[in-house]
Amino acid sequence: MANDPLSQFRKASHAPKGAMIPPTEADEYVAFGTKDKVHRLRIRSATPLVHSPGYNLLLDVVSDGQQGTHFILVYTVLLVLVQGKNLQKMVFALENGQADYIQEFDPERWKKPTDETAAFIESMEIKVTEGGSTGAGKKH
Repeated sequence: MANDPLSQFRKASHAPKGAMIPPTEADEYVAFGTKDKVHRLRIRSATPLVHSPGYNLLLDVVSDGQQGTHFILVYTVLLVLVQGKNLQKMVFALENGQADYIQEFDPERWKKPTDETAAFIESMEIKVTEGGSTGAGKKH
């Protein structure tokens, strides 16, 4: 449009047309993020490895219910054991395919959150299974 009255309010994109802009890292720790349409879950452990399995590979979410202290994600190719506190909302987002990422707390990157009611991942153990769910496992 040559005469666009709303152009002054539009944000200019710095990326080429059709390119995806990767999300920026937050300065404060947040245990998980949500979106409406999510196809993959980014699993960020304290190690430099990031796993991004598709939700179509998620077989089961095993949790301790209202305790909110741990859960297990059972994929066809890996198992993820998450331990922490206040994890109920995170489990709900995972069960409904709305969790965009989950991340383990890393004291070298962030200050410990002061909000005692916020979700907090203390540890994350990821076990990749070779040859799918029938093969021998490998820990990362």
